[in-house]
Amino acid sequence: MQGGIGTVELCEARRMKCSIMNQPERNTLNTPVTLGEVAQLSGVSRATASRALNGREGVKQDVRERVQLVAKSLGYRPNKAAKNLSSGRSSIIGLVMPSEELIVDPYAISLLQAVAKKAEERDEGLMLMLSHDEPTLAVRNTLMDGLIDGVILSSVAVGSEWVEDMLDAQIPKVLIGAHPFRDDIHCVNVENFEATVSIVDHLFDQGLRRIANITGCPSRVDAIERAKGFRVAHERRGVPIDESLIREGDFTQAVACRLTEELLKLEPEAIVAANDESAIGAIRAVERIGQRVPDDIAVVGFDGITFDQGFDQDLTTVCQPFEELAGLAVSTLVSILSGESPPLEQMIAPQLRIGGTSI
Repeated sequence: MQGGIGTVELCEARRMKCSIMNQPERNTLNTPVTLGEVAQLSGVSRATASRALNGREGVKQDVRERVQLVAKSLGYRPNKAAKNLSSGRSSIIGLVMPSEELIVDPYAISLLQAVAKKAEERDEGLMLMLSHDEPTLAVRNTLMDGLIDGVILSSVAVGSEWVEDMLDAQIPKVLIGAHPFRDDIHCVNVENFEATVSIVDHLFDQGLRRIANITGCPSRVDAIERAKGFRVAHERRGVPIDESLIREGDFTQAVACRLTEELLKLEPEAIVAANDESAIGAIRAVERIGQRVPDDIAVVGFDGITFDQGFDQDLTTVCQPFEELAGLAVSTLVSILSGESPPLEQMIAPQLRIGGTSI
């Protein structure tokens, strides 16, 4: 034969396929396939089958492939409960987010979806834990009883008393974002400062100079860094800032809409909003008085979220890499649980997306 699979191997593959197909039909939801069945049909011991399926050494490559083929054909899944007992883990991680943000903020929804996807890819269960002023008894018991291995926290939840208590607790944790006062917590974050500089530079490149800024919550690190980036962009280009064009927002559409109504009286050429929600609020205020974006005024945001609120403009914004951010958070937590020591701070650079609201 010229390359490919040999006669013996081909016959063996056909024999295995026929053996598998001739097995009596079963409802795997009620009677899951066992390791013993995989081993028996593969012609190996349970120990060999276990090593083959777990990628351990001491198994010939052809045996490993045979066991994996049988396991896949039968729909075998490892007994997670037994695995967890031997490892001392529950294989469940918690995700802490503010309950009110999850209801109204597309950023929170995007982050939740990304973390859930990445946890599933790592075969980790995910428990959503919504922060309030006080945790429920169920949450307290979950933390105390070891029902979860560790937690991922959105920095938006920082400030809640019980979240701060959790940050002090002896439980593996990773923060998505940054804490305003602590640098002893593993965190993964997007680069907010230079990203904001880039979006202001884009407006300067369009010939705009009279630029307003609606900031975010002053207690949050991301808002502080974005406000700083707005100012430094002006300094680097030698463009003076009109302080009357800066307004303190709170990352919400409603407040941004009200602040934009005030700013429009001062005739800015563009508005840099601290997030996409604020940018949408600004655009609605502009349209309310009969002006158009970007013909009369440019508006830019930050986050790159997907809107499902009747907004059909292509927003110029800094796009947060939600999946990359979530994947890094999950992998960092798993590394900690495995006894490794990942860096305390890991940063991801977001990308500027030029849309139709600034050109």
